[in-house]
Amino acid sequence: MLILTVLTIVLYVACTGLFWIRINQGASENSDTSFSHRLHSIFENKYLLLSMVVLAGSGHCILLYLSATQSGDINLALGKFFSLVSLMSLTVYLFGAFSREIINLGIFVLPIGLAGLLTGLYLPGEPLIVQDRPLVLWLHLAIALLAFGILCVAAAQALLLYVQENQLRSHHPDALFPALPAIQTMETNLFQLTLLGVILLTINLVTGMISSWQVYGKSLEFNHHILLSFIAWLGFSALLAGHKIYGWRGRIAAKWTLVAFAVLILAYFGTRFVTSIILA
Repeated sequence: MLILTVLTIVLYVACTGLFWIRINQGASENSDTSFSHRLHSIFENKYLLLSMVVLAGSGHCILLYLSATQSGDINLALGKFFSLVSLMSLTVYLFGAFSREIINLGIFVLPIGLAGLLTGLYLPGEPLIVQDRPLVLWLHLAIALLAFGILCVAAAQALLLYVQENQLRSHHPDALFPALPAIQTMETNLFQLTLLGVILLTINLVTGMISSWQVYGKSLEFNHHILLSFIAWLGFSALLAGHKIYGWRGRIAAKWTLVAFAVLILAYFGTRFVTSIILA
């Protein structure tokens, strides 16, 4: 397990470095002796690069499975849940990167995956055994993971869009990340990802009410998780409405996405982080 851990960490770090080289290729091309330029020439094939990411994600998946089922039960402690969420974000990114122009988002998604892996292994928090739960609760969990993964990738796209917008506004478009796609392409990706994420988040809220009724006998419990999830849903929905009605785009859309995603993070991890990590 130690060897697999080391190999997975090395793959994560190496892929992050290669993505950095890839999106800075314009700067590297100014120097014929640049080591990063030579590396880019080797790994400019996106399928080879994404294959390395697949290997890193596979190692992450195996390590998470082994650590979460050591006792024979499924342990979704906070750290392991964060590891699972980060792995889902990486999976969503990979599916999108093979078919859409979002490969450069790896510069943000890969560090999240690495952080999730390390947290799950070395800072798991208080154990949380999940066994013999209703099917609708597992469905709720699966949809929640997928929704978070998609919105995480949308947030990464928003962050990259914000950086690109700042470059253009400062009249130094080649100062950082010169190889990014066009802003219009990134905006299209952002709103499509957000729309899909909102649809899944809506389904997640509905299945959450159904599972709450089956487990606790009431369909809606106003705790921090429900309230913050609903606020995040409102934030993403308002962004889509603002884009449709008022033409919101660029930095406004990026900021709105990042704020709504920050609320979603609090909804998923807020109280459990305090009780499982800080107080423990």
